[in-house]
Amino acid sequence: MSLRGGIGAGGCDNGSVATQRYRLRLSPTVRGIRAAVLAVVAVVFVPLVLATGIEWWMRLLSLVGLVTAVLGIRSLVGAVLVVREEGLRIQKNWPRRRDIPWYRILATDVIPGFWNLEIELNSGERVELPCVQDLTGLYEAIERHRTALDA
Repeated sequence: MSLRGGIGAGGCDNGSVATQRYRLRLSPTVRGIRAAVLAVVAVVFVPLVLATGIEWWMRLLSLVGLVTAVLGIRSLVGAVLVVREEGLRIQKNWPRRRDIPWYRILATDVIPGFWNLEIELNSGERVELPCVQDLTGLYEAIERHRTALDA
């Protein structure tokens, strides 16, 4: 599995085209520190969720804290954008995700100064993509898939 965008391209959906995954743009140190803090938070909440003799509302709040910490770790470590044969998958706030088929993307713009990509859909809606590690590779992949429809 080769590294691309920090997560790796590999794992084919249909055996012919590799799916490309892109992580949030963070330095390895910042990513590690944030993941470690969230892991400590999750570990602190586990005994409160499993303890007996605690009021139900305290157990419920602990469960919400545990789930939130685990989802935060997943967002830091996992892919936020996935370029697939079917379209672009945006999963910035996992498990919530949005799939955009290639035929709905009208144009791709780079936002100067912030170095984010913004895609314009056929409906006129503009979607700002999260800043990822391999922005150039993402732009090229989007344009390659989007313009392949015209050929």
